[in-house]
Amino acid sequence: MKHLTRDALSLASVALMTALMGSATYAQDLQPLTVRLAFIAGGIDAPFFVAKSKGYFEEEGLDVTIIDGTGSTDTIQAVGNGSVQLGNAGLGALVQAAAQARFDNITAVFGLVQKDPSSIVSLEGSGIDEPKDIEGKRFATEAGNFSDGMIGAFAAVNDIDLDTIELIVTDNYNQALLRGDADFVNVWANPDGDKIAVFNAIEPPMLFADYGVNVLGSSVIVRKDWLSENEEAVRGYLRAITRAHADVIADPDEALDLFMENRPDADREAIGLEIEVMEQYRHTARTERMPLGYVDPEDLVETISLLETYAEIPTGWSTPEMVYTDAYLPEAE
Repeated sequence: MKHLTRDALSLASVALMTALMGSATYAQDLQPLTVRLAFIAGGIDAPFFVAKSKGYFEEEGLDVTIIDGTGSTDTIQAVGNGSVQLGNAGLGALVQAAAQARFDNITAVFGLVQKDPSSIVSLEGSGIDEPKDIEGKRFATEAGNFSDGMIGAFAAVNDIDLDTIELIVTDNYNQALLRGDADFVNVWANPDGDKIAVFNAIEPPMLFADYGVNVLGSSVIVRKDWLSENEEAVRGYLRAITRAHADVIADPDEALDLFMENRPDADREAIGLEIEVMEQYRHTARTERMPLGYVDPEDLVETISLLETYAEIPTGWSTPEMVYTDAYLPEAE
């Protein structure tokens, strides 16, 4: 019996070693990718964590590390200098950065947020129901809010006289609104407007995109030279995201659980709300019947035109073909 026991243990040891060696070999076969988000992970990023937790990246031969970002500009720089392979950054921000710094080595391959959540938010009873209603009102805003030109674009497109508006420059603009020191703020309708509404009822946010001003938002970006050498990795990455996004839609509670497994310090309630409300910004009117990730050329032309006109970026440098390609989108099922 002792001999049988030793033989059984030997066989078990061999089996364990084989399994461990197989796992090590499998891990070595995976291509490592570091992905930098645009900001600290939020509900809009749920598909990335679902894809990671459910093994979709691994099935595509990828070992993906997801790191938080500190803004689109920093993510664009990280992709450009090669410290990360892929990033999430505003497509409008890429257009602006490329034109200002005169570079043509980064492209977007997948649109993530295409309808701009930027909006005018005011408290219930403010009398602000239409764009021109902000004339003569008090506007609480941070000093840098005018740098991208979009509040100016909103005013110009909707014939608003900005000179009639009283500016209250403060980093605590939401608090100024809630205290009654201001009549409106310019923030994302979701989740920023939702956070304000926790403390005081608000009017329905006035989305810039519904009033003629839409700058394309977050997209997957990659350096063009790296892309040319890793095309299948990018295709596999986008397939995994697309698959995971379908799971988020089908079971948002599971998506929330998987998000929290990856980011346990996040505010569960806030992330759950973002998963629920941010889906409305995945598409524009032109792309709502198109697969996730597809960017319509006309939307991109409008984004470039808005930035050239109101953000004063060099005219004629950025073209749709320079900053976006749909060649790597997953095939529609």
